[in-house]
Amino acid sequence: MQVTLFAVHCAGCFNYMIADRYPDPEKTWIGAVMPTFRSESLWTRYVTALYWSITTLTTTGYGDLHAENPREMLFDICYMLFNLGLTAYLIGNMTNLVVHGTSRTQNFVCFSTYWQNPLNPELGSSASLTIIQGHRF
Repeated sequence: MQVTLFAVHCAGCFNYMIADRYPDPEKTWIGAVMPTFRSESLWTRYVTALYWSITTLTTTGYGDLHAENPREMLFDICYMLFNLGLTAYLIGNMTNLVVHGTSRTQNFVCFSTYWQNPLNPELGSSASLTIIQGHRF
């Protein structure tokens, strides 16, 4: 979550910096909706930049804020590719947690089954040793 918030903040601020330094302010993503954006409060500009960043990150993209010049288009492409990688990384980690959680639960069930009926002839001593070694305490 913290990585995502940091990425949203950095991308929003960087995209604003690109717009602020562009020679024609009205041909920028923020200048197209706020022609006098430089005279707006810092809070309004920051919230607008975060709004752009979050709608781009979540692939919602309402269309109200979009790249207006080649610099912004290039940054938007890089940001979307970064978001693709970030999303894949987060989903991969969540999948990994689920898979490892399932295997640990399965080992625990086998271990508790053995201790509930330790004289079960089907398990034998080698099976109980395998179950005990496979379980993480």
